Amino acid sequence: MEQEISQEIIMKASLLKNYTEEIEKQLEIVTKQLSELKDFGSGLQSFSESKEKQMLSSLGKGVYAKANLEDKKLFVEVGSGVLVKKTPEEIQKVIAEQIERLSEVRLNLMAQLESYNGELVSLIREVEAQRSKAKK
Repeated sequence: MEQEISQEIIMKASLLKNYTEEIEKQLEIVTKQLSELKDFGSGLQSFSESKEKQMLSSLGKGVYAKANLEDKKLFVEVGSGVLVKKTPEEIQKVIAEQIERLSEVRLNLMAQLESYNGELVSLIREVEAQRSKAKK
């Protein structure tokens, strides 16, 4: 009977460990995305405040072209190759909204992780209690 209970606890702990690892991976991805958005927002802010009329424009894979700026409006891909003209301020607003949503997701993931860790601690205590009873 004790063996069955211990096996059940070990299986629960193993599942919780797997859930915890998955949440940690998701947290890492969300944290990276938040960092990238904040960096992008800073770069966009610098672009917006710059008085320069020329810039280097990335063509991809580390290749840049010198470009003349006619205005500060930018083209944003909104899906399926469709481009929409937006001001840096409009894009900053979208970035702020995305940062807010990702921050909420991050908080939820952290709460889940804390909950699973608490359950793991409880299971460990349960196993220790069973072992101490078995020794008596």
